[in-house]
Amino acid sequence: MITDFKYAFRMLLKSPGFTIVAVLTLALGIGVNSAIFSVIDTVLLRPLSFPKPDQLVMIWGTDVNQPDSQETDSYPDFYDYRAQSQSFSGMAAFTGAGTVLNGFGEAQELRGVAVSGDFFEVMGVQPAFGRGFTAKEAKLGQPNVVVIGYGLWQRAFGKDPKIIGQQINLSGRSATLLGVMPPGWKFPVEAETSEFISPLEPLVASQVPDRGSHFLRLIGRLKPGVIAQQATAEMKPIAARLAAQYPDTNTGRDVLVRPLLDDIVGDVRPALFVLLGAVALVLLIACANVANLLLARAAARSREIGIRTALGASRLRIVRQLLAESFLLALLGGTGGLLLAWWGVDLLSAFGPRNVPRLNEVHIDLAICAFTFGLAVLSTIIFGLIPALQVARASVNESLQQGAKGSTGGLHGTRVRAFLVVSQVSLSLLLLTGAGLLIKSFFNLRATDPGFEPTRLLVLDQSIPRTKYPEPEAQRRFYQQLLPKLAALPGVVAVGGANPLPFSGNDNASSFRLASQPERGPGTHPDASNLVVVPGYFRSMKIPLRAGRVFDEHDNETGRQVAIVNEAFVRRFLSSTNPIGERILRDKEGGADALEIIGVVGNAKQTDLKAEVAPEFYQPFAQAPGRRLWLTFRTETENLAGLGSAIRKVIREQDPDVFVGNLDAMTFLLGENLAQPKFNMMLLAIFAGVALILAAIGIYGVIAYSVAQRTREIGIRMALGAQRADMLTMILRQSLSVVAIGLTIGLVAALAATRLLASLLYGVGANDLLTYVAVIFLLGGAALLASYIPARRAMKVDPMVALRYE
Repeated sequence: MITDFKYAFRMLLKSPGFTIVAVLTLALGIGVNSAIFSVIDTVLLRPLSFPKPDQLVMIWGTDVNQPDSQETDSYPDFYDYRAQSQSFSGMAAFTGAGTVLNGFGEAQELRGVAVSGDFFEVMGVQPAFGRGFTAKEAKLGQPNVVVIGYGLWQRAFGKDPKIIGQQINLSGRSATLLGVMPPGWKFPVEAETSEFISPLEPLVASQVPDRGSHFLRLIGRLKPGVIAQQATAEMKPIAARLAAQYPDTNTGRDVLVRPLLDDIVGDVRPALFVLLGAVALVLLIACANVANLLLARAAARSREIGIRTALGASRLRIVRQLLAESFLLALLGGTGGLLLAWWGVDLLSAFGPRNVPRLNEVHIDLAICAFTFGLAVLSTIIFGLIPALQVARASVNESLQQGAKGSTGGLHGTRVRAFLVVSQVSLSLLLLTGAGLLIKSFFNLRATDPGFEPTRLLVLDQSIPRTKYPEPEAQRRFYQQLLPKLAALPGVVAVGGANPLPFSGNDNASSFRLASQPERGPGTHPDASNLVVVPGYFRSMKIPLRAGRVFDEHDNETGRQVAIVNEAFVRRFLSSTNPIGERILRDKEGGADALEIIGVVGNAKQTDLKAEVAPEFYQPFAQAPGRRLWLTFRTETENLAGLGSAIRKVIREQDPDVFVGNLDAMTFLLGENLAQPKFNMMLLAIFAGVALILAAIGIYGVIAYSVAQRTREIGIRMALGAQRADMLTMILRQSLSVVAIGLTIGLVAALAATRLLASLLYGVGANDLLTYVAVIFLLGGAALLASYIPARRAMKVDPMVALRYE
């Protein structure tokens, strides 16, 4: 065996051109597979970094009419679920939070989470330094406590251990810093950052008793031996009892328990598996290319192999020798592929979308190295075995004759090479069709009208501290004073505010009925998105008014309760009547409040450009105040220099303890919504482009080899009167007939396989005719060009030279 590898190595060194092309082709195929597999291994397969992570689950509220919906829960529902269920060893609630750290240099805005007291026990983690807070310390009325992240401890406190146990100022209130989380620790839900962890109850004191206030996400740890489906089955009767006991707030609500890992990666799983399938096709195309190269090389070496066989070498020895060469190629290709994967992983981590969980944790480890070289061995079998068996089955006389005459290697060799070309073309068409559909889908999505004007629109997330503004009147007064100051800033055309803001990652739904429609009983009330906005919101967003009027300063706490609805609301619930003057009876604990519709505005997308606009009703902030408001700024130009600092200065001058988030362009938020589709499109387009190039090279190689081997035949035909154009036509006809078979097979495969892309498409069907036509013309054109170049060489053959070729 060692002798075989030594000989194989010498033979590869004698053909550097062949060796380089084969190794680079394999490196490309193996490298992209290893890079994508490393992403799938980290994102989908690797357990979460918590003790017994398979026991961790998310508990979601759902709508009985939409079992797949995921809705937040109220604090009383959380309490009842935890008290009445037996499937969990622990259950915790959490919500996002923001605060301002003062007293340690310049004020710092922090983002974190507020959690119930048993969070640390449920997650099975504790701070690396100090300790977490207990369930008793997390109760309302207890002294304020907080745990911070390692990064904040390093950045703000210089990793000073003496700060643990001391008081720090958070949004104007003192809190005891109990502990510091371990380095690299992240909150289990990707949407939430964890610069700090604080008790939940004190932060949301007014919402704790309100069963109709759904803002919490629940996380639980299952008891050993219990699975998520069993927990769901136990929780459903509890949800039904709560719906019967509290019909005003819980009618129509159900519950769903999902494994935490599935909950985190659910949205990206289909796209990653599509990409894995795509790179597998790229590897197959690369293997077909190398197999064709090896067939041509074996045919050129047929005389040498015939002589060795005549001198006593067995067929097994010949096959073993050729497989040794193939294995060395695969080993070199695997090494190059590993280097390519290393580089590719860095690119994916740097430029991949932020909504792919744990993407920044992707790296090349021993498992990926084993996968890479496993692919190399598999590639040896795929591309090395066919040429080896092809040569081994030839007789000694045939091998010597082929070597002497420079013939094509027999009918079987021609068929094998044709089969490989057919495979390359069909697989390339499959990839190109998928890429074409995703490209068209992405541009459809990018051209979607969000219902407002995103250019020259800035948004700012901010919230005022509960300790200073606990009452609605204080909250109203703060924003009534702040908004005119912001509107007076140079370059600002209009200022608005909303909670929630479109594309902020938040949503709020309320159940209701219309006063003009009869009461149909519990469980029949529909839901609509409920937004609270300040009077300048519609102007700043440029959401058009369709009927009635927008809010003004008269729509305050002393005026009649009013609402504005969108066109989707009118179309769904008021299509046959005038909506102006209609009353919305919104469900609340203890009854319903009545909101008179005073206007209709255009539809504005809220959470996803793909989604249909849901029915919405807006309330004026003065009648439904709160501590959090996303501010919107319509500006004269897109030049943002200095405006962000000016806005912060105005807010800080009014109250330095207000949490102020990042000032973002709305176009950035929309871009974040497009990041995942863009990522899918670009990767699949790159892989399809690679496949196209490899297929074209494969076609070129086969036709060029065929022309070289048929030089004598071409010379005879021309000597007998055939024209040069006849030779061109003959070569192209034979080449394109093989390509046509590949296109037909690929077309049938694409019609079946592209259905798997349905969930990733927008505004285009999986069988879009224009995409298929464009792909066939693109691939056919590439094949024609790849065939024409060597076919044109056949036109220049001199008959006398060709006849002396022997």
